[in-house]
Amino acid sequence: MIDYLDQERSSFETQRRHVYRIAGALGLLVVLYAQYTLLGDTLTPYIFRAIYSLNHILLAGFTVIILWQLARRRVSLEQIERRMLFFFIFQALFFNGIFPVLFNPAPGKVLAETYGDDIWFLLATCTLAIHFYPSWRGVALALGVYILSVAIVAAQVVQWQLNGIDDGSGARIIQIYTLGGMLLGFMLVMASYRNRLIRIQTEYELLAAIAYTDGLTGLPNRRQLYRDLNRLIAEAERYGHAFCVCLFDVDHFKRINDQYGHMVGDQALRAVGDTVRANLRVVDYFGRWGGEEYCILSPHTNVDQAFSALERVRLALREITDVPIPISASFGVAVYRPGDSAETLLHRADAAMYRAKRNGRDRIESESLEGSDSNHLVGLRQ
Repeated sequence: MIDYLDQERSSFETQRRHVYRIAGALGLLVVLYAQYTLLGDTLTPYIFRAIYSLNHILLAGFTVIILWQLARRRVSLEQIERRMLFFFIFQALFFNGIFPVLFNPAPGKVLAETYGDDIWFLLATCTLAIHFYPSWRGVALALGVYILSVAIVAAQVVQWQLNGIDDGSGARIIQIYTLGGMLLGFMLVMASYRNRLIRIQTEYELLAAIAYTDGLTGLPNRRQLYRDLNRLIAEAERYGHAFCVCLFDVDHFKRINDQYGHMVGDQALRAVGDTVRANLRVVDYFGRWGGEEYCILSPHTNVDQAFSALERVRLALREITDVPIPISASFGVAVYRPGDSAETLLHRADAAMYRAKRNGRDRIESESLEGSDSNHLVGLRQ
């Protein structure tokens, strides 16, 4: 389970790195295009063009550094994300708030820039704060940045009104930021609901995995196999589909534990699980029944087809080289009969398996069938 979670975490981190690389490359192209258009802009005052050019250089340099850190993988992704976040916060506060105050542009121009990209960039930055920091820390950071931006804009509007130059743009700017704050609050609530749903779903999946998975081999355990078996019985009763149940037991497993220790025994159990799973069909159900005993459920399969598949498995087990002594197993097969329950099927498969052990091990035997000339059996002692 821990290995699976580590793999999922590593896969998710790799995907995030790919997304940031693509976003960084696209961002670099946008910055270069913005600088190209700025070079041909003769209407904007020189001081503004110089400041925006310096900012473009800063953006491009920061993007290159982030892409370099993503490629080297020496800095954790969480650190990179937070560096990006604080750089965006600086951009949002300085160029969307402080910069207009310093140069006191006309209210109409500030309104146009607010409509254009200022409010959206600020909301995007606050959203990143919610996602890059856990729980209340992200919320506090997002609200703090937004409130500070609103305070800067409100101070500028008050200054316009005191100087008598407000043409009505101030009220509309405040209205935009108020609506943006409402949208941000909605996103905070939805993020909280989402985090709660994800936590509940994750907890459920973990509990289900623990409840229905064998901890040693990673295979389905007896509880899960009972669920699968009952589902196959229900389908057989409704549609008349044939299926087979096989129980098999690793021969002389106690000898492995006694001679080589339980660590080698555990290694043998995992090797058996991997080998059998690799030699079964995708539609077959396979899991650890308990101890050194395993169970195979073969849907849409008659007894002859089951014997053919199990013979392949039996021979594959004898080729295992991961443990110091040869591995073999004794197999018992039972075919579904109308009216069977899980217990009656398993009882017949278990009886057939013990008959295989009594008859020399390393073999396959089926249940006793009334009216048949003989039992199926396959097995060699070599």
